[in-house]
Amino acid sequence: MTPSNRTSNGTAIGHGSVDGPDDSWRFGLVQFTRSAGILSVSSIAGLVRAVVSAKILAVALGPEQVGVLSQLLNFSALLLTILPLGLTTGVAKMIAEASRDNVRVNVIVGSSTLIAVASGLVGAALIAPIAPEISAYLTGSERYAFALLLVVASFPLSTASGVLSYVLQGLADVRRLTVANVATALLTLVFLVPATLLYGLNGAAASVLVGGVLQAVIFTAALWRAYGTRQWRIRGQLLSAVTSRELLGYGAVMLVGGIGIYASVLAVRTLAVHQLGAAANGLYQVVYGLSNQYITVFMTWMGAYVFPRIAAETDNQRLRSLINSALRANLFLMVPAMVAIISLRVVLVHIFYSSSFIKAADYVPVQAFGDYARVLGWSFGVSLFAQGYKGGHLVAVLAQATAWVVLTGLTLPWLGLSALSFGYALSYVTWPVLMYGMASRWLDYRVDFDQAISAALGLACLLAAALIPQPLGLLVAPVVPLLVYLRRGGSITALLGSTMTVLRR
Repeated sequence: MTPSNRTSNGTAIGHGSVDGPDDSWRFGLVQFTRSAGILSVSSIAGLVRAVVSAKILAVALGPEQVGVLSQLLNFSALLLTILPLGLTTGVAKMIAEASRDNVRVNVIVGSSTLIAVASGLVGAALIAPIAPEISAYLTGSERYAFALLLVVASFPLSTASGVLSYVLQGLADVRRLTVANVATALLTLVFLVPATLLYGLNGAAASVLVGGVLQAVIFTAALWRAYGTRQWRIRGQLLSAVTSRELLGYGAVMLVGGIGIYASVLAVRTLAVHQLGAAANGLYQVVYGLSNQYITVFMTWMGAYVFPRIAAETDNQRLRSLINSALRANLFLMVPAMVAIISLRVVLVHIFYSSSFIKAADYVPVQAFGDYARVLGWSFGVSLFAQGYKGGHLVAVLAQATAWVVLTGLTLPWLGLSALSFGYALSYVTWPVLMYGMASRWLDYRVDFDQAISAALGLACLLAAALIPQPLGLLVAPVVPLLVYLRRGGSITALLGSTMTVLRR
């Protein structure tokens, strides 16, 4: 469809509905919210698992061992970023570009899965002999080596499952991706609860291994059903040297960026352990855990819904409008969620953890401001990798990771535990600046006035929620969604002008 009623920057002209026929190729709020809602079911399942597991871990293990477990899992997350050799978003991009070609998709799936499994096996074999030494470095004691080995044993299956999830993202198969994530979360939880209560830290680590097995089976079945729906078959060539090189080319960028992200998490958490103790690190796990819940929701719908469409878009005018539409929808969904987290932080700590973790609530608002900058930045930056600007994407990711470690290291001696959230928030300020600048330069993107006003108002809502006594901050949660909803009948400028006219009368 030709966007005949659009300005040069791709914004809509006139006063029609944002979800009307003329906008069918964009991210209409109704369509976007429906898909985000479906994807959020998996995050809700993850949230249920997080609530139950965090409560079980808090009661059964206490702050110190929760801090130990978080160190082991952060180390695992770092390795699971390295081991798949970056076969993540690059897989989704290539699948999205070949989403109607059964033969091409077979080659991508076969090549990426084989690389991921082989790399996972090699990684597990290399880590296992030195598990005691790694345990001592991460936690200060070798007695957690067995728990580390249980986690490491899950690597080959986890790497394969991760690749398959990105295949489903590339196919934009929102429903099957959601079902697979929900099934994995709930079935893993069924094992986690009794294992932790009976065997403590080792039981919790064993649930990671069981989760890897379940995830591999479930995602394989989901992809099989996706093939069936398209009347595809697994036939012909499943491994290609050319495709493997292309995958690893994208993977190299994602690998370096992923190492930067997870290494920064591991570095700041290790600084906290060595300077403040494991209990303080356990308190920060509350802050990081709450943050991770809504950021996971955000990144899931950006990866499964927004990214494939932007990657497949070749018209620059439509691309610019897609980015603005995605930003609008992200503000509509994320601002109220983050306001709710800030306003209910004490309640959430009690629900997720226990009263011994209540001090962590003080750091939640600061972390949320960093997450808001992250949402804005990625709303612009998702277009960089999707449109082939891999270097720019990498620069922004590494800038944030480096800034977090440096800021935390400098401020930890005099700010204490708050230095982690403070450094996190300031480091993500680099994202909107860098990603918008690069998208503007290379894609001729300009944020339209409506979205700029909504973004500024969203920041004001977060500040109000942090300053207003809990839980009264919830009163500002509907402000941005209401503004975006009212926007359907015209621009914000016209809306504000009408409002001022009424007030003058």
